[in-house]
Amino acid sequence: MILNKLSSILIVFLLVLSTGSKAESYLYGGPKIFYYDVTNEDLQSTANEIVALGFSSAKVSANTAGIGFDIGIGGPISENVDLEAGFVYMGEFELKATMTGPSETLTSTSSAYSFPVGAKYKIGESDSNLYIKGGFHYWKQVTDISTSLGTVDMWGTGFDPMIGIGGQIGNLTVHYEHYSFSGVGAGAGVGEGGISSLGLTWISKF
Repeated sequence: MILNKLSSILIVFLLVLSTGSKAESYLYGGPKIFYYDVTNEDLQSTANEIVALGFSSAKVSANTAGIGFDIGIGGPISENVDLEAGFVYMGEFELKATMTGPSETLTSTSSAYSFPVGAKYKIGESDSNLYIKGGFHYWKQVTDISTSLGTVDMWGTGFDPMIGIGGQIGNLTVHYEHYSFSGVGAGAGVGEGGISSLGLTWISKF
């Protein structure tokens, strides 16, 4: 169902983009620093799931940031509005767990990815502007914590809103973006607060 929605949106995006001036279409990409929504409550919830496997106690910790990137294609549909669609790799999220009864220590990692589609409203010139961005992204992440007493499956997939603000000078943009996540277990973007990012993007017109 989600993939069908994403496919329909991408088809509409490509049709709209093809009606614009090909000379103004562009490719974009660059590095991002991602900040994961990790709370003590989320980590304790994961620890409780591990204890439920039969351990006497469990303590879980996690990193709060990671490095990733995005790439995509975009183009104008009016003087101030662009449509963009891309791929985002959201870095590596790492969980560490220490258990007793029996004693065991483990590390588990996951890498979330996203396919965002959105509109960007620009204030200023085409190559010198401030902008706001909004849309949706299809995302997926899978993490398994395997222990001697069993496995805790933590996974997520969904279709949720994303927003952003930024500025462009020439072919370079600096931006902040926030990706919402619904129904996520303890994996990339622990909890439902989502993942935020700061990034640099290089734009190449074709």
